[in-house]
Amino acid sequence: MERTTPGVVLSNTIAPLHTPHYAINLDFRRSFCYNRHVHSLAKQIEQQDGGVTPLRQQLITLLSRLLRSPFALLDVITRPFVQRAWQHPRRIVVLKPCCLGDLIMTTPLLTVIRQQYPDATITYVAGSWSKVIVEHHPAVDRVIDCGTVGIPGRYRLAAYVQLALTLRRYRFDLAFVLDRSPMLTLLSWLAGVPRRVGPDSMGRGFALTDRVPVSTSSTHLQHQADIYLDLARAINLPITQPRMHFAPTIEEQNSIHRASQPMVAVFPGGGSNPGMELTTKRWPLERYRALVYRLTHELGVQVLLIGGKDDYALNQQVMHELDVPAESVLNLAGTTTFGQLAAQLAACVLFIGNDSSPMHLAAAVDIPVIAIFGPTSPQEYGPYPLDDPRHIALWRHPTGRPCFFLGKMQSCANCTCMQSVTVDEVWQAVQRLIPHMHSSEVHP
Repeated sequence: MERTTPGVVLSNTIAPLHTPHYAINLDFRRSFCYNRHVHSLAKQIEQQDGGVTPLRQQLITLLSRLLRSPFALLDVITRPFVQRAWQHPRRIVVLKPCCLGDLIMTTPLLTVIRQQYPDATITYVAGSWSKVIVEHHPAVDRVIDCGTVGIPGRYRLAAYVQLALTLRRYRFDLAFVLDRSPMLTLLSWLAGVPRRVGPDSMGRGFALTDRVPVSTSSTHLQHQADIYLDLARAINLPITQPRMHFAPTIEEQNSIHRASQPMVAVFPGGGSNPGMELTTKRWPLERYRALVYRLTHELGVQVLLIGGKDDYALNQQVMHELDVPAESVLNLAGTTTFGQLAAQLAACVLFIGNDSSPMHLAAAVDIPVIAIFGPTSPQEYGPYPLDDPRHIALWRHPTGRPCFFLGKMQSCANCTCMQSVTVDEVWQAVQRLIPHMHSSEVHP
């Protein structure tokens, strides 16, 4: 698999910059780099998801809607010149900069794309933080590291322009834009991709050729993986039994901790991503402590407290004054790479934790999952697929509507959702998924 960073060009696979993408296209340096109107547009919408005021959000939506007709007209004019790209795409690009859990939920779509286009080259544009996900997917041929571009408030316009220039050199035929940001929508157009498929949220898919409707109502929730799969459905790609997927390397599999008794992975952390902290997604630590006690004493398993280096202290708090047999609880936070964590999870009989990237990773390596939800909804972010009997999501929100919606935390007058999930409820889920330790049986 090839890996690049913005501005790094693989000369043996990229057409020269001056090569026109289709017959009537203007020179890119004139139409973008020196076009004040495009720069002005990019400036106006660059921070559209970065905690801006409702008035500004409304202005961005209005601007996006005004741009729909001009972009649609351009597509009508250029369509006769790009028939081959539409009918038989050879170079496909997928754009989703952030974050780890979100990229894991894009993996069912990657499988669908590869099945439909077995001979195409599939490139994935991902951020430095999250590119590890697609580096471990067999459908992806090339990964382009876009740095922090696409993370609201974390990049400069110059980096955005450089990324557009880099992508344009690849002369992609088809783009799947998996982000609702108008900046990412515009990026695929600036890259000169003839066919651009993506979600159209609040009219912000103005630069797309195939605008796929997506719900913006908290009463009609769609799972993120299904939103991505809807893009494939919109262009008539067949879909059968979609699942998330992550493939650890042999080296990562050989590096894991092994034990003589069954292992259960527990993740008390979560809610930390570039540009966002949402620690309200965490179940109380004292309840994790009580749960770990029962797991070790009643089931005799070894509990692995997992996470990144920032989760080490949190896991130590769970272990504080915990009366359990020696070596029955290990704090592995910060000791594994993401790939090694995937391999470690695959060796466990069960995962228990909050809505987080390790939760999605556990589902992607196909082990039973108990996910505890609060401000987010399992209908949107639950372990996928939702109908898998080995996936249990516990959610006790008082209103039945998520407080975290459309990428933002809404005001909440009664923040009791995480406290509403009891240790007994989680324990009942444990007994359902691992009824005894000497059988792989799962009760649906």
